Amino acid sequence: MNKVACLVLALFAVAYAVPSTYDTENVWVAGNLSYVIPDNAVLGGFDPYGFNTYVGRVKYINDILPARVVAETGTAYFNTQTISSKVLNYDILVADRNVKYVWVRSFDGFYEKGIVAVGTTVKNERVFCCRAKTDGGVLIGTLILSDKVCIIKHETLALRKFDKYEVLVAQPINGTIYY
Repeated sequence: MNKVACLVLALFAVAYAVPSTYDTENVWVAGNLSYVIPDNAVLGGFDPYGFNTYVGRVKYINDILPARVVAETGTAYFNTQTISSKVLNYDILVADRNVKYVWVRSFDGFYEKGIVAVGTTVKNERVFCCRAKTDGGVLIGTLILSDKVCIIKHETLALRKFDKYEVLVAQPINGTIYY
């Protein structure tokens, strides 16, 4: 009986030890204050201070999360369901010559064709970029389709959950087909 219990516990641990993975469908480049923001970086909106923000991603504990990158400060802001934080090392999404990126209205966790994932959570759920107008800016947030809301928190401001938001979608140029 002890052996069976240990086997079940080991299988459970392995099932939940799946590491998060980065998106490889889009082009991401390393970024920090020392690097110049590429000309083809994807614009995500603007923050309450009037700075443009770019689409980024960060690794936080074991999850890959969307981030809003402020070029002037070299900082990437990201959020989870409970916290908002900032980091100085991140990846920036850049436009490939065969793809254009557009923000499309969406709601309630609907899966839009071509939606851009940043990676996965430790539970192997895909994580997507979303954004909404809030707190004096258009801020990038975190969308996990099963949660059905775009989660946005900026610095000391309150956590917001939007059931209507925009998602980032990759659209092919010149007849290239992406699914």
